[in-house]
Amino acid sequence: MALVLEGTVVTCDSDHRVLDPGVVYVGDDGRIAAVREPGRAAPAGFAAAPRLDTGALILPGLIDLHNHLLYNTLPLWEAVGVPYQHHDRWVGERKPPDYATSVTWPAKVLGQAAPEALLKYVEVKALIGGTTAIQGAPLSTRPVDGWLLRIIDTEKLPAGTDMVMTAALQLDPEVLRDDRAPKLDGTRVLIYHVAEGRQGSLVHREFDDLEPCLKPGLIGVHGTALTAADFAKWQRAVTAISPDEKATLVWSPFSNYWLYHETTDVVEADKKGLRIALGSDWSPSGTKHVLGELKVADAVNRHELDGRFSDRDLCDMVTANPGDALATAWGPQVGRIQRGGAADLLVLERHAPAKDPYRNLIDATERHIRLVLVRGRPFYGTPSLMAAAGAGDTDALTVAGQRRRVAVRQPGRTDATLDWPGVKRALEKVRRDPVAAWRAAQDALADWGGPLDDPQAPLALFGDMPEGDTGAFAAAGEVPLDLVVPRLDPLAHDAAYFAAVARGGPARLKHLKDYYR
Repeated sequence: MALVLEGTVVTCDSDHRVLDPGVVYVGDDGRIAAVREPGRAAPAGFAAAPRLDTGALILPGLIDLHNHLLYNTLPLWEAVGVPYQHHDRWVGERKPPDYATSVTWPAKVLGQAAPEALLKYVEVKALIGGTTAIQGAPLSTRPVDGWLLRIIDTEKLPAGTDMVMTAALQLDPEVLRDDRAPKLDGTRVLIYHVAEGRQGSLVHREFDDLEPCLKPGLIGVHGTALTAADFAKWQRAVTAISPDEKATLVWSPFSNYWLYHETTDVVEADKKGLRIALGSDWSPSGTKHVLGELKVADAVNRHELDGRFSDRDLCDMVTANPGDALATAWGPQVGRIQRGGAADLLVLERHAPAKDPYRNLIDATERHIRLVLVRGRPFYGTPSLMAAAGAGDTDALTVAGQRRRVAVRQPGRTDATLDWPGVKRALEKVRRDPVAAWRAAQDALADWGGPLDDPQAPLALFGDMPEGDTGAFAAAGEVPLDLVVPRLDPLAHDAAYFAAVARGGPARLKHLKDYYR
């Protein structure tokens, strides 16, 4: 239904207007009909629309441009042997012995034995951090659109066509040159992991392989081994094609420091003109959502980068910047509050001592999220705002000590019937007996007999990360008989998470806890 939100509107538009107070008119088509100051006439069709005086900040929904959703029920992986030189060292020949049992197998079993529950759990985990669009869809037997969020990999904007290409694993140089590069024609984007490792490590060669794709539309993830000269080369290649366009780099500082004890040289990337976005990566080596990652970026900026980026710059990394990067494929749909854009919105409590709206977002934690709209529909928020926004069939949950409601089961979606209690029951059932759950899932796939991409096929999810050594069990289609699936990773940053950070992370990551006191 149409909806009117009143509050302080932080548009993140090209002029970075802040309307205090302001009004956002959300149409029943899931788009923003108007952004206005109070007192101006409402657009046609809003005379009877509910009006919510939020008393809060209204921002674009946050965009997480780098994730791996299949793994986000898992806790932090306290790996041995860190810092690694590059990504092949924790899944290649020198992989840690516990990677398969701590990461690969639990995700495989949950993804195939409880796929709907897994996806909904990790979508809720992102929602409670204000995320409305996220990258990192798992591979699946049949296409799955986001039930709660926009899943960037599969979202079909603006005209019903998937224009987003992704690759978390390295592609052959010939594939990059002959297939992906020609498709970067100004209508598509390619989200691609490149040079994930320490400075001077051999993964730098991945950037050389990527050279044919240095075009508008390439979104490079990590780039931790890249140098100032690389960033300059990348930006020159982009502007040679489109003088006003920027190359896009996705920064995941927590994961970088957790695995490599180094992070991307974002100062040099910024100096060379690149657009920087944030991604929370995955739970085994990341924050719980991109709102948490924003705090890591802020701490690094303050303690390591001499304040190179303003608060507004940092907030753009989770709103306008990823939205602009996706605009090559989607047009100006997300990341800014503007007429005609997608009504993906975050209502955020004002909290002392932050008066500046950008600092308010950086300092916000899960307890400050009051309402999240995706496609103009309320999916998560306080009980009062969810009711006022017309949310139906919601479930109660407690997040960081606060009462919230979440809309997990969607009317008319026969492909996704679980509510929030059902999600948790399904996942816990797998945890109690992962071997039986795995065998039942394999039997269901075998009994199907038809093509796995058929819309009626049993849903099963598969990882987009290297598996490591899954042992002889995998070759036999069997699961380790002593497998333990860890407890579900809690939705919010909590004491257990910070204790793990203190045990396994470098000192610079311990600043994250300061934001949650």
